[in-house]
Amino acid sequence: MTTKPIIHFAHANGVPSLVYRKLFDLLSENYQIIFVPLLGPDKRYPIDNNWESLVNQVIDSIVQQAKGQAVIGLGHSLGALLTYMASRKRPELFQQVVMLDPPLIMGAASFAFDMAKLFYPKMVDQLSPAGLSKRRRDQWDSREQAAQLFRPKPFYRNFDSDCFSDYLRYALTEDSVTGGFTLTIPKVDELAIFRTNPSNWWRVWPEKPPVTTRMIVGEKSPFYERKFTEMAQKRLGIPFSVMAGGHMFPLEYPIETTHLVQQVIKKSAS
Repeated sequence: MTTKPIIHFAHANGVPSLVYRKLFDLLSENYQIIFVPLLGPDKRYPIDNNWESLVNQVIDSIVQQAKGQAVIGLGHSLGALLTYMASRKRPELFQQVVMLDPPLIMGAASFAFDMAKLFYPKMVDQLSPAGLSKRRRDQWDSREQAAQLFRPKPFYRNFDSDCFSDYLRYALTEDSVTGGFTLTIPKVDELAIFRTNPSNWWRVWPEKPPVTTRMIVGEKSPFYERKFTEMAQKRLGIPFSVMAGGHMFPLEYPIETTHLVQQVIKKSAS
């Protein structure tokens, strides 16, 4: 009996891996799925500049769960970039990497963000999603109340109904103090992650990826619209495919995403 190839998954900022359960179910016919449950709250891996410790969390997750078998590294947003950085640090752990809309900040924007971190920390929130996260609510009386407040917002509006249900189930946790619900990944961690997004691509002229790496991006994603994806292809030699939807396309179009992911994996393996 042949062993299924292993996909190791890492999630977007503030969106626990189990929220992607529909994608895992669809992929599990052909792959064994393992994942890092929560990026941010684990104090063994502090949120530091350019996500150095979070990269180690992804590496440790693979080492502990894959038991020596090289994995297909799959990640969305934060998890995509962490997976790529992990593959640069420990290429022997990976067969290939597929990044779903990674926050690869390239070119002049990379320089501006790097300088803001160093000299103008108050500007960082204007240059990243931290400005929006800072103002978001993090306490609800019930999941039903959260659902009514979330659904009309642009971030959640196009979520697949199953993925939206899983978001309510796994991204919110009962708060033993208030009796209501709060974020599973605390707002303070979400903010810290946005504020420390890797910004050193402009000064570290990187070599080509050590393992086969591809990107899938949303056609309405800010990273694609700002040409970061094209810059990454040019500078890093990482080809990309474009999907319908925005930055959250894996949770907006989970069926189409899993089809494309499998096509990309097969193409890279051939």
